[in-house]
Amino acid sequence: MYDIIKHKKLSNRINNLSSVFPTLIHHKKKEVMNALLDNSYLNEFYLQIFENDDADYTKFNDIEMIYLYVHEEKDQDEDKNTQINTKQEYIRDLLQTYLTFHKHREQFNLPSFHDVSLFRLLREKQIRLYQHWLKTAPLGKGGKPYSIATIAKKTTIFKSFLHYLYRKKYINEPIHEAFISAKVGKKDRPNRDITKAEVIQLLDYYKSQPIIHGLLAVLVTTGARIEEICTVKISDLTLEKNERTGESHYWMEVTGKGNKRRTLLIHDNVFEAIVRFRKRRRLETILNLTDHAPVFTTPKGIAYRPKNLSMFINKHINKADIPFVQANNQLKEQDAAGLLDEKDKNKIRSLTPHTLRHGFAIISAENDSDVYRIMQTLGHENLETTMIYLENKQSKKHNVGHAWKNNDVLLYI
Repeated sequence: MYDIIKHKKLSNRINNLSSVFPTLIHHKKKEVMNALLDNSYLNEFYLQIFENDDADYTKFNDIEMIYLYVHEEKDQDEDKNTQINTKQEYIRDLLQTYLTFHKHREQFNLPSFHDVSLFRLLREKQIRLYQHWLKTAPLGKGGKPYSIATIAKKTTIFKSFLHYLYRKKYINEPIHEAFISAKVGKKDRPNRDITKAEVIQLLDYYKSQPIIHGLLAVLVTTGARIEEICTVKISDLTLEKNERTGESHYWMEVTGKGNKRRTLLIHDNVFEAIVRFRKRRRLETILNLTDHAPVFTTPKGIAYRPKNLSMFINKHINKADIPFVQANNQLKEQDAAGLLDEKDKNKIRSLTPHTLRHGFAIISAENDSDVYRIMQTLGHENLETTMIYLENKQSKKHNVGHAWKNNDVLLYI
């Protein structure tokens, strides 16, 4: 069954047995994901699409159209096309949406569609009902509704997919135009601010634990993403001497979004933290350009998966017995008990590996680093994204109240 969409085995089986589809995904999620991630059938699909010269997508079904959307090639340069992590996210969200319409067919006022395309049945009414469901369904953390950020992400993916179906003439109505906006405003973004003093507390707390300490040290001093350090190899670490100054520095090359490479400075003591990490894992610590083994590994010596590493670091950050973490945990408990006013909820911080990336930007700015240079080091495409990281700190730094420092009025208070 899982030799995929070749000869339409997977997709037809799913569409024809829609009543068992939720069970199929639940128990065979990994196999279905792997099947839809396999792009080896793409050329065969294109031969079918252009069988009569003119492109014809109507011969495919919904699951096959998800496959084609995810693997659509936009550039001859493979590095510029959708990357594997993004494809996984698209597949996961689109299958979940497909399942939602199956499971709640009556709620969305849809007729039975065992042998009919679901996406061809959608109209503005269904889109409105779906967006309301996204906003109210208790599927977020702690059994609460999704955050605005999650709603915006899911809306963007589904809207883009429906637009694709319309462009390919698989559906006849521009139903993607029916979506109402789901933009993430400042109040909707998680609070990821962290100060230099708090970073020092966290590093000091885990100083005697080389695994978590090494990971924290790298993340907060480079601004690297979790996905980036999961793929770093020994051959990506180099020691280079500046002939002009005579100084030597360690560098780490990472692969960011869109397969873009950038090089991050590794300070000497951070490199020593990496060495301690690898010694604890009983791994080689000598730099070698021909060694393509992962730098950071699990106890089994294999590269971390981003999700697993993120969960591992997240757990350790939030269980640290230090004041700012414990205060944050108490705020979360108060919120869960309904004791927190709406205006106070933004005081709860999202303490995750990504917070350390924000910390890198904040501390760099406090050290008078140029925002453009911070943007480049973080691997951002535009300054707007970088400024989101610095928004709270910058607003305080530039607050007009600072101009009152030597004002005579203060002498009379």
